[in-house]
Amino acid sequence: MKKGFSLLVAIFTILLLSLVAAYIFYTSATVNKVGTLQYQKEQAMLLARSYTEYAVLAIQGHDREATNNCVEEIKANIGDDPLNGLGYRVIVKINYIGNEKYVKNCSNTIVSLDNNSEDTFMAIIDVYVQYKNLLHPNKASALWITYHKRSLQKI
Repeated sequence: MKKGFSLLVAIFTILLLSLVAAYIFYTSATVNKVGTLQYQKEQAMLLARSYTEYAVLAIQGHDREATNNCVEEIKANIGDDPLNGLGYRVIVKINYIGNEKYVKNCSNTIVSLDNNSEDTFMAIIDVYVQYKNLLHPNKASALWITYHKRSLQKI
């Protein structure tokens, strides 16, 4: 009787420890998955901020009179292969708001009707950072996840 009871306690203990181990592995995998997704989103946010600043510098460094046009789009791939989930795809679209003397050569514009403000020149900068889930089993066919940041910058 005593040997049978000890066997039951041993089996119950092994079963209980197995369940605890399975829960620990499950929790660890979930934390790893959430951490990876959070890392990708944070990277996308940082890239959006960087490319907003880059767009402002590109606008300021571009001679709209000499080239007879404006910077309206910037595209870039960051990483080894964004199409297969190894990196990010960045698309920046720029629209202008301002007096006609500043935006007359730009196609994506809103002309300011305020004649009292002659130095009005602003840009609406839309930055789209796209990436694929690193944990997707087939990254090439995974859908793009897009982080969008819109800024209004005085130039």
